[in-house]
Amino acid sequence: MHKLGRPVPTIEEMVARTGLSPLIACSVDTGDRGLICSFVERWHRETSTFHLPVGEVSIMLDDVASLLHLPIFGDFHTFQPLHIDEAVLMLVELLMISPEVAMDEIGHCAGPYVRLSGLRDIYQHRCQTQHWTAAARIFCIFWVALFLLIRVQPMFMLCS
Repeated sequence: MHKLGRPVPTIEEMVARTGLSPLIACSVDTGDRGLICSFVERWHRETSTFHLPVGEVSIMLDDVASLLHLPIFGDFHTFQPLHIDEAVLMLVELLMISPEVAMDEIGHCAGPYVRLSGLRDIYQHRCQTQHWTAAARIFCIFWVALFLLIRVQPMFMLCS
């Protein structure tokens, strides 16, 4: 998968209003699928740790804040499992895609999930059609999910 790149200038202000403006400066080449797959394979969701040859490694909220320079505030939120129908509705309403496109994307993942490559494709189409609010949402979801390398809910979960 190729990098998403810098957002179009039209959505930079929208991204900044979310408090996620440090994501604008991000430039991560995700072309090394082997590296990402290695981390995904070593992720243990139950303990929120990576099991590496040197031992267990956790990514703490402070690590994310330090690496991404993102403000961390508020209480933790416990997410409930997302049903496929709810995921389709969210994709349609928030990312402005058709129910058919949403079902197709979810079908690739066999559950209420979205692939990073799918988000990238939807982002590019939203930019081409000048749907800036949806493009800004996708930009933020893409970068936060990519950097966390975890399954994200309730918005969307990533599948490999």
